[in-house]
Amino acid sequence: MHEFKWLLPACACAMFAFAAEAKVELAPVFTDNAVLQRGMEVPVWGKADPGEEVTVKFADQSVSAKAGEDGKWMVKLAPMKESSENRTLEVSGKENKLSVANVLVGEVWLCSGQSNMELPLWGGNPRFRHYDGDKVAAQSNFPLIRIAQMRPYGWSTLPRTDFKITWQPVRPDNIAPFTAAGFFFGRELFQKLNIPIGLISSHWGGTRIEPWTPPEGFNSVPELAGIARDVNAKLPGTADYKKINEATQKAYAEWMEKCKAALAKGEVTPPPPAYPNELKAYTNHQQPTVLYNRMIYPFVPYAMRGAIWYQGEANLGDGALYTQKMQALLNGWKKVFLNPDFKLYFAQLAPFTYGGDKTRLPQIWEAQQKFAESEKDAGMAVINDVGNLKDIHPSDKKTVGERLALLALKRDYGMSNLKADSPTLKSHRIENGKFILDFNAVEQWTTKNNKPAANFEVAAVDGVFYPASVEIRGTSLVVGSDKVKAPKSLRYMWDQTDEATLANEAGLPLGAFRIEPPVVLDELVSYFKESSKLVYEYNLLSGSGFGDRTKVNYLADNSAGVTGNLTEITYLAVLTGNDGKVKWVAVSMNPFVNDAKKIGVPVKSANAMFQTRIQNMRVLSNVPGIKTGIIGEGNIEFWPGNYGTNNSARIPGANNSTYDFGDQPNQGVGYGSMQIHNYRARQTVFAYNKFDAGKNSDLGIGNAPGRNPDWTFTGSARNYKEAKLYVFVKERPRMKADAVMALVNAKVPAAAAMKPLYCCDLRTGVKGENVSYEFDDSAALTGKVRKVGYFLQLTGNDGKESWVFASMDAFSPDAKKLGVPVYSTGAIFQTIVKNLEVASNVPGVKTGKFEDGNIEFWAANYAQPNEKAIPGASNDVFDFGDRRQDPANGYGSMQVHNYREKQTVFAFNQFRGGNRADCGIGNAPGKNTDWTFSGSMMNYSKALLCVLVELE
Repeated sequence: MHEFKWLLPACACAMFAFAAEAKVELAPVFTDNAVLQRGMEVPVWGKADPGEEVTVKFADQSVSAKAGEDGKWMVKLAPMKESSENRTLEVSGKENKLSVANVLVGEVWLCSGQSNMELPLWGGNPRFRHYDGDKVAAQSNFPLIRIAQMRPYGWSTLPRTDFKITWQPVRPDNIAPFTAAGFFFGRELFQKLNIPIGLISSHWGGTRIEPWTPPEGFNSVPELAGIARDVNAKLPGTADYKKINEATQKAYAEWMEKCKAALAKGEVTPPPPAYPNELKAYTNHQQPTVLYNRMIYPFVPYAMRGAIWYQGEANLGDGALYTQKMQALLNGWKKVFLNPDFKLYFAQLAPFTYGGDKTRLPQIWEAQQKFAESEKDAGMAVINDVGNLKDIHPSDKKTVGERLALLALKRDYGMSNLKADSPTLKSHRIENGKFILDFNAVEQWTTKNNKPAANFEVAAVDGVFYPASVEIRGTSLVVGSDKVKAPKSLRYMWDQTDEATLANEAGLPLGAFRIEPPVVLDELVSYFKESSKLVYEYNLLSGSGFGDRTKVNYLADNSAGVTGNLTEITYLAVLTGNDGKVKWVAVSMNPFVNDAKKIGVPVKSANAMFQTRIQNMRVLSNVPGIKTGIIGEGNIEFWPGNYGTNNSARIPGANNSTYDFGDQPNQGVGYGSMQIHNYRARQTVFAYNKFDAGKNSDLGIGNAPGRNPDWTFTGSARNYKEAKLYVFVKERPRMKADAVMALVNAKVPAAAAMKPLYCCDLRTGVKGENVSYEFDDSAALTGKVRKVGYFLQLTGNDGKESWVFASMDAFSPDAKKLGVPVYSTGAIFQTIVKNLEVASNVPGVKTGKFEDGNIEFWAANYAQPNEKAIPGASNDVFDFGDRRQDPANGYGSMQVHNYREKQTVFAFNQFRGGNRADCGIGNAPGKNTDWTFSGSMMNYSKALLCVLVELE
C-alpha cells in the first residue's frame, strides 16, 4: 500500500473539479478501449474522500493508496510488457467499484500543434484533408490502434479536468476526422512493431506555441523569463502571485487610509491605485498556458512515450527565439507527464508563400533545426519536398506522419539501421573561391527530377548574395558563383518559397541552413577598397576645416578620377568611442546621382541637395538593433542648410513634430544634414549633422535615444575620440560618342549630322531625381540647340528589337532640359513642337514628316483632362492631352505625340519604376494610349534612349 503524495505543482490547486462525494472517481482519460504505456510506470489517479483507501487492479497487479486531504489519490502500476489482450482496469473504494474495459498495453503518443496537425484524414473541405484520405479511411480497420480526440476545443486561465475523453479502436466509420499526420504516424508504428498503439490528438488551428506550454516550461528557460513571470503572476500558489498580491493589498490599504483621512477633513478623496496588469486574467486562446490548461491538463500525467508536433506558422515572426519556445514546451511536458525521457518529434514547416519578409520562414526553419540538434529527446522531419506554395495546408500528410514515425522507430524502438534523418551540415571550408560542404546522414545525393541542385547562394563580405552552382563530389557539395571571387557566406533555401532540390539516398531532403560568419571591420574595409573605388575619406570630427561652412577638408578626395557611370555607392562610418569601443555601419545603395562630386558631405560647394528615396539599400553593422541585410527602399536627407520637422517629402511613418527620417530642408547654408534612413523600419541608419561643429556635431548609428531619432541637436560627436567616413563607388565605363552614333545611324542614317547628347537605359538609369546616363555630353556642348531627336530602342525579353526615332525643332535651347525630365532638371514642357519627323520599325506607327506634334515632359503626376485643348484628345483617358498636377516630383511623363494622327510616338512614364515603369512605342493597347499605368517595361530586357541635337 502506498501513501499518496501528489507529484504535480502545488500551484495547480484546481486540478480536478470532481463533485465532493463518497464514491471513488477515476480521471476521465481512463475509459473503455484505452491503451496504457508499456515499459514505464503508469500513473492512475482520481478523486475520493480524504483518507479513503483506493485500490487499482490490472494485469495481475494490485496497488493501493490513500486519498490526501484534498481528496486526490494516485497509484503507479509497475512497468508492463505490451499486450494485445483486452483486459479490465478495476478501481475500488469503500463505497463503489469502477471498471474500464478492453484496455491494452502498448505505445502511447500525443499528437499536437496547429492546423497542419489538425488536418483530418478526410472531410468536407477539399482544401483541408489528406489527398486520398477517403480511400485510406475505407481500408482502416485497426482494432489495436486506439484513438482519443480532445473535442470540442477550449481554453482556460487555470488548469481544468472536466473534459470527457473517449477512446476508440480505429474503424472506417470513425477515423476520417482524426489527424491525418497522427494516423499515418501511428499506423506506421503499428505495422512495424505489431503492438497496440494509442494516439491522443489535441490541436487547434492557428494557435501559437505559448498556449500549449505549461508554466514549468517557461520557468525552465531563462530567455523566456518575462513570459514566466507573467504566467506565474496569474497563478495562485506561486511566489510571484503572492508577492504581487501582497503589494497590491498594501497599496489599497494605504489608499483606504488616505480616503479616510480625506473624508475626515472634508477633502476630495484620492483615486484608487490601478489594478496590476500582471494579475489580470488572460483573455484569449493565444496567450500562454491557456490551451495546456484545457486541452492537455485533463490527461496529465498519463504515461506516454512522447508527442509529435506540427506547429510554427503562427510563430513565424519569432525567428531564433522559437528555439527556446520549443525547449520550454518539451521541458514543461517532461515535467508534467513525470517522464524525463519524454520525446518530441516534430515536422519542420513546409515552404509557403506567406508574403512579407521572405526570410521569416527560413529563420523559423533554422530555429527548428537548432532545437533538433541541441535536444537529445527531439527529432525533426524535414518536409520541404511535400509542401504547396499556394496552400498553407499541404494535402500530403502520409509523408509527414511516416517520416515522424521513422524517427521514433530508430531512436525509441531499436531499429538503428533505419535511415530516419535528413542530411545536416557537418563542416565547411573554402578552397579556390568555392565552399566545400560535408554532411551527416548522407551516403549518396539525389536531385529532384535529376536536375541540378538549386537554391544555394553565396556572398562576399559585403553580404550581397548571388545564386550559386553546385557540384556533387561524392557526399560533399562544392558551391560557388563566378560573381563572388572571395565567398564568405552561404545560404541554402533562404526564401520562403524555396523547395527541396537535394535529398539523401533514402529520399530524405536537405533542410535550409546558412553559413554567415560575423563581419570583421578590417576585412570589410579591405574588401571595399579592393572591389570598389574609394572616392572620399573624411574625419567626421574635423569640422574646423570648413571656414565659411561651404567646403570639406577630406583626408582623401579621388572624385576627379571617377569618370564612368556609377552603379553603386557605399557609405562606411567607423566610430571609436571614448571608451575604445568601435561601432560601424556600411550602407550600400543604387546611385541617387551620377556625379561623384555630389555624394560626399553635402556642403554648399558640393551643390548637393537630396531628399529622395534610394533603392537596393543593403546594411551591415555591428550595432545592436540595426536592421541589417537587404532593406530594399530607404531614403536620404542630404543638404547644407537648416531644416524643420515637417514631413514635406511625405515619407511614410515620419512624424511632423520630431526630427526623424522625414524633415523639411531650407535653402542656403546652415545646420546641415547627412542622413541615411530605413524608413520602413522607422530607423535612422547613419546621421551626421551640424557639419561645422567638429566634436560638437551630431553623429550616430541607429536611432538616437530621446525625442529626435536622427540625432539632431544631440552634439553626440563628443562621445567619440575617432570618427571616419569612407565613401566608395562602383562604376562602369560610359559609352563613347562614336558608339552612340553607330547605334543610331544603323537604324536612322538621316541622323548622322546630329551630335549625341545623352544615352540612358531607362530600366536602370533613373535614380530618384537624377539620371545615370551611359553617355552625357551636356557639359561639353556649347551654343543653342536648334533641333532635337530622340532614339528609343527596346529589346524584348524574347530578344526582338523595336525602335523609333522622333526629331523636331528644339522646344528649349538648353541642352540640360532635353533629357529625361526628372525633377532636378526643372524641365516642364506641355507644348506643340514643330517639324515632327518619325521613323520606326514598329507596325502601325505613322512615319514621315509632319507639320507639328506635341510633347508632355514633366516629373509630376498627371490626370486625364485635356488641359491644353490638344485637338482630338480625350478628357476621360490618359492620351496625348493630359493635365499636369501635384506633386511636382511624382509619377513622371516623357511623351512625344503625333496628335494629328491621334498617336503616341513613344512614352516613358513612372520614372522611378525601374522594370515596372511604363514604356512603349506607338499607341498602347487598351484604354490609356500613352502607356500610363501599363508597367510595360517588364516586357523588355533593355530600353535604350539616346538624345541627339543640332546646334545653331
